Amino acid sequence: MSRALAPRPAASLVAQAAGDRLPSYVARDQARAIINAAATTSHRLLLEALWQSGGRVTEVLRLRPCDLDPHAPILRLVNLKQRKRPRGGGLPRKVVVVSPDLVAQLRALARDTGLRPTGCFFRSRKSQGQPMSYGHAWRLIRQYSIAAGVSVTGSDGDPRPANGRDFRHGAAVNQVRQGVPLGEVQQQLGHARIDTTTIYTKLATRERLAVHAGVEW
Repeated sequence: MSRALAPRPAASLVAQAAGDRLPSYVARDQARAIINAAATTSHRLLLEALWQSGGRVTEVLRLRPCDLDPHAPILRLVNLKQRKRPRGGGLPRKVVVVSPDLVAQLRALARDTGLRPTGCFFRSRKSQGQPMSYGHAWRLIRQYSIAAGVSVTGSDGDPRPANGRDFRHGAAVNQVRQGVPLGEVQQQLGHARIDTTTIYTKLATRERLAVHAGVEW
């Protein structure tokens, strides 16, 4: 006679496999709900660009029409964590692959609003042609997270609305879960070291374990 295995709590499985102090993130369906809650085209495309690029909020806020590749679905985002400056000056940039549809919608936004090639896509009435402030973008993400009924677990264990970092972490987890090579995820996020990117494999494992925790074997 075989002896039944004692059930193990899902939380224990998750902690054992993934370790402590992992960042919070939004899952794909949560990100889509937040994006769909956006009240304007500009806000929706800001959220979409954050999700698809995995860029930091300040990096995406600096996106301009001239940063769209004319031949491929690519954004050239400022890489605020890269210290080495390119030859000829200017800010270092990273090449980020996104969907052709996002690039087409950004081009349409630039055309419809008469935006100059060097103008910023995501502005506010108070920014006077400059990118909207980090705080403004942060409040928008929170606002649409609440409107969509999306919350994540904060570092204190309590639920809270999603923020820009949750979008960045979620984008990375989504790519890892869909089989994007870790080196490519590193390039998308602009990490200098591959071991910084490795944490997202742990997050993806945690999500899989949570799904399987209720399975009766």
